[in-house]
Amino acid sequence: MRLVVDASVAAKWFNIEELSDRAVEAKDAHVRGDLELAAPSHLIYEVGNSIWKNSQLTTDDAREAAASILQLRIFLLPPTISRASRTMEIARMKRTTFYDAAYLQAAEELKATLLTADESQARSGKGIARVVDLHEFKL
Repeated sequence: MRLVVDASVAAKWFNIEELSDRAVEAKDAHVRGDLELAAPSHLIYEVGNSIWKNSQLTTDDAREAAASILQLRIFLLPPTISRASRTMEIARMKRTTFYDAAYLQAAEELKATLLTADESQARSGKGIARVVDLHEFKL
């Protein structure tokens, strides 16, 4: 099974927040090989930004956390002309940000489910891809 994860889920791997335990379940299933995680490549920068903002992490811990995102070997979709074009269509149609629309585009392209902890992202996904709110996530 393949899931597209957005930054609202992946950030919970490094920042203790509501539903962090469920987000970690998805990550751990990926690490075990029970689940494949995918995302647009900008996930790295969005999650890195949330790590940067986390004042509970030392600089060394933050540096290690940022590097560990890549060590997870998430299937990262690089930007292409066709992806950017479709992402813009989705962003305009759903009145959402371009970077949030990229997660929907990835789920649509991969015929995968998008896992999100962002309620507005879950609403935006209707008609584009299957979206599961982290509150409802079960392996």
